[in-house]
Amino acid sequence: MKTDSCLQYLEDPEANAGHLADCAECRALFGENEVPTKPLSLDALPLASWEGASHRAWPLVIGGTVVALIAAAILCFIAGMTPLQVIESSFKSVQAMRLFVLTSAGALREASRGAQLAFGAAFFAVNGVLVLLLRRSPRGIDA
Repeated sequence: MKTDSCLQYLEDPEANAGHLADCAECRALFGENEVPTKPLSLDALPLASWEGASHRAWPLVIGGTVVALIAAAILCFIAGMTPLQVIESSFKSVQAMRLFVLTSAGALREASRGAQLAFGAAFFAVNGVLVLLLRRSPRGIDA
């Protein structure tokens, strides 16, 4: 049987802490003395997959790779190209990008000293931000 004092306890347990001493029903539900506590044994917990557990999902990885290769072969067939033509085309585009990077590097070498310094400062600033974003907080500190 819930009373107004039970509702008051539910709304603000800290202000109505004495209610547990008077109401057996609320003491049975919320009383801390009624709940047996036992220490937690960390050795009894199962290992996570990254902690050396024996389960590995290699069949899933191999199956996904096979499905991706089959899908690529089907797309090549639909496009009317052989997989060898796609690989050759990829190597040609990589070579073109390599030439672009080398040309850009040559242009940076010929740029003014101020442009070179600005590029160097931007390089270190971007990499510094990335290092800060990747840095893990030490264990035990919530930050």
